[in-house]
Amino acid sequence: MDLKFEIDVEALMENLQNTSKQLESDIIRSAHDLASMTHAKTLELARDGLGSLTKTYTDQVEFENPEENLWVIKLNKPALFIEDGRAAGFQRDLLNGKSAKTNKKGEKYAIIPFTHNKPPSQQSSTAHSLAQEIKKALKKEGINWKKPEVDASGSPRIGKIHSFSFDSARLKAHHKTPATYGVSVYQSKGADGQVRKDVMTFRVITERHESEGKWMHPGMTGKKFFDKSFQWATDEWENKILPAILEKYQ
Repeated sequence: MDLKFEIDVEALMENLQNTSKQLESDIIRSAHDLASMTHAKTLELARDGLGSLTKTYTDQVEFENPEENLWVIKLNKPALFIEDGRAAGFQRDLLNGKSAKTNKKGEKYAIIPFTHNKPPSQQSSTAHSLAQEIKKALKKEGINWKKPEVDASGSPRIGKIHSFSFDSARLKAHHKTPATYGVSVYQSKGADGQVRKDVMTFRVITERHESEGKWMHPGMTGKKFFDKSFQWATDEWENKILPAILEKYQ
């Protein structure tokens, strides 16, 4: 993706027959403001149009100023599938990540983590429903969903502190075990001293799963938020910002 919005300051000053430093300063300030607003517009479009994928996308949007009078808004690779869309089919991209390995048979595989106690806003309806099922099962075992657990001395327990498998009707035809098998509870302490609790399951994807019909993505249409925010920026410059500059200096 390479969308460029260039403003020729010298040409604009020449057309206005004005070489004042104030005009140059106003143009550069307006360009910076437009870049900042375009960054905000991109995030706004994502928050309004993504639902559970919002954080996945917005966490990968960066705003940089690599050199004088140049501002860059970029989207990192982990969120490109949202921007550009993806075809339906086997999720082979999961086998190309940093966690991918090769087993003794020469097959690629990867262990994929699923965190179930995310905020509902970061979950699809299916993921949220599964999370509620796991939450109820843990409650029966006397395990709190969020509250950190401590040992006899009152210190927080760290590492893997629980592991359970629950029976569930959530079993697709090509799955051998329910989605509620292998539920693990972890606690970790951050640099700020805060204790984090994660309720997780881990699943393995291998190359042979493609022929077995597993790990299939239904496909999705690209959101094209960068294209939309770029068009918004173009309209904003041509219809508001530039006319205001012309009116001030003509």
